[in-house]
Amino acid sequence: MAELTIGGGGSTAVASEHLLVTLDRVGRGARTCQTAAERLRPLTVAPPGDRWNGTGAELEQTAAVLRHEAEALELLGGSLRIAIDAYGWAESRARAWLEDALAPVVSTVGFLAGRLALGILPTVLPVLGIAAAAWMLLPASSRESLSRSADRGLQRAGAELLDDPATTAALRVLMTTVDDAALGALGVPPSLLLAYREAGLGTVAQTAGAALAIGVLMGDRGRAPVEVSPAGAPVAVRAPVGVAERVARIPEGAAQVRVEKFSGPGGDRFEVYVGGTAGTAVDGGPLVEGGDQPWDMSSNVALIAEHDSSSLQAVRAAIAESGAGAHSQIVFTGYSQGAAIATALAESGEYRTAGLVAIGAPTGGMPVEGGYPAVNIAHDDDIVTALGGTQEVTNATVVRVSRGDDEWQPGDPIIGGHDIAEYRASSKLVDASEAPLLRDTIARLPGSSLDREGEAIDYTARRLDESEISGCDPRAGGAAR
Repeated sequence: MAELTIGGGGSTAVASEHLLVTLDRVGRGARTCQTAAERLRPLTVAPPGDRWNGTGAELEQTAAVLRHEAEALELLGGSLRIAIDAYGWAESRARAWLEDALAPVVSTVGFLAGRLALGILPTVLPVLGIAAAAWMLLPASSRESLSRSADRGLQRAGAELLDDPATTAALRVLMTTVDDAALGALGVPPSLLLAYREAGLGTVAQTAGAALAIGVLMGDRGRAPVEVSPAGAPVAVRAPVGVAERVARIPEGAAQVRVEKFSGPGGDRFEVYVGGTAGTAVDGGPLVEGGDQPWDMSSNVALIAEHDSSSLQAVRAAIAESGAGAHSQIVFTGYSQGAAIATALAESGEYRTAGLVAIGAPTGGMPVEGGYPAVNIAHDDDIVTALGGTQEVTNATVVRVSRGDDEWQPGDPIIGGHDIAEYRASSKLVDASEAPLLRDTIARLPGSSLDREGEAIDYTARRLDESEISGCDPRAGGAAR
């Protein structure tokens, strides 16, 4: 049975759904007892001329008991609140201490690894050559059998390692120390590394930015302009309600963006859905990094570095094509890379953001600061969510889902925790939650009390090659017209 852990809301407090629901019920119980005691007070006074009011005395005793119970429940609620706050504070401090403690260790490992690699390379290369020659001398049937066995073994080992909450938690912390390892490998002295971290540098975004800069020098095209076009005619839709209905509409096919438009007395409202990283090129062929597919790893690096990736440009262009503008109300919903795009656009200030739903998002270093309702859902065994580093304090309501799934079996996905189908199941649990912070956030999402009809359009995008790029403005969507 999946369990929810809920935090965010501008606080470091983190608690299980059950504890938060209990805290809410204790508070409501205290208020109920206090209200009942107040309502009994007028009945405890003897009416004029009545020399003995036994009923009034009994009611006074009942009111006193109710007041006592209200005080006890308030004390219990206060203790629970202190425990929740203390747990969140302790977790935050422990994480900060661990990151500070790991930094010099990781930089030393990086330094030694860089030196050892150069030292053992002349020894390793001949051994690899002999192994390759021995492999080629084996019969073809033996090579195929060994390859199949190795593939199965690697799949199982990979799945059991990657689809594990402990791996996700460790990677989340280690992502903040990647720059220390790299600088250590380059021979940067520990004293300079310490000053580097004390200056507030070394974030995941800055590390990704450095990777992006190297990629640009090597011809990477993660920020190249794109063109977008409708994938078909508009179709009629009803306004979504809650989280699960929005997650169900995230596109998975060739069209990576879906825009829904709903008209009403207060003006048009838009729902924008953005898919995750693609596994194929735009035409369905093999994916080439930096090729025509905007939803590739090149765009992922640009996004984590907080730059305008090709995929982000494509979504901005699709929004413009749909008729939405700077004053349009928009709810953004995204999965994986699409969640990072949705978060970036929601926080950009370019639109009147009315809500955000992010699932499987590597956005720990991209906190939500706006006052709109935002829900961020992550599985505790989804290593993709760890690529953004540890979660900074955010106004979004952050939901960690402990899936407690069964042991991996052949045929299961390698990273089952990142499977969008699993997130669609978890989003239903999120909608059903009684935790006050989460319940209230979902209730603030537009459309919860409406039954509007609108229209939806899916959009495809293509990254332009060098010969097609001529005066394209990425901030205008990078779209070729």
